[in-house]
Amino acid sequence: MSSEKQKIIQEFLKCPSNQTLLEEFKNTHSEQIKQKIDYKFKQYYQNYRIISYLIKVLHFESKHFDKKMRTHNHRYQLILTSDLENVNFSPINFEKSYSDSIDFSHDLADHISDDRLFNSFKKLTGRQREILSLVYIRQMTDKEIAQHLGITQQAVSKTRKNVIKKIRKENTHD
Repeated sequence: MSSEKQKIIQEFLKCPSNQTLLEEFKNTHSEQIKQKIDYKFKQYYQNYRIISYLIKVLHFESKHFDKKMRTHNHRYQLILTSDLENVNFSPINFEKSYSDSIDFSHDLADHISDDRLFNSFKKLTGRQREILSLVYIRQMTDKEIAQHLGITQQAVSKTRKNVIKKIRKENTHD
């Protein structure tokens, strides 16, 4: 008998009423008591399977949710957490056709209202500013940016992460 089956049986027998029934069966070998034990064990095992299934589903769904949250936080990490109460979250549509038709600026510097963030942004190289503008204004993926600039996707990702880390460091240690 496998160790998992033994554990299930041991857990079943931890209940005093089940243990009493088993002792009674050992003494009398009654078919009626055997059927009672079988019925109770089937109920217990069915509950065990349902709970196991729910635990697995919860585990999978929590991992999936965590992955979605990490992806979201990874994409939108330019907002400084200490200045959230000062940020205006007005909805803006960044579609190419709309932004082109109203002479929308594609330079991220034109959209930064916080002085500290603006000063940190101006210290960046032209390539770094361009990558951030493509990510946050045109909402391009790393792959699209890499194709647009003629560099590797890894270079875009590394640059973006390092720049955001640098901006955060400058703006949180003041």
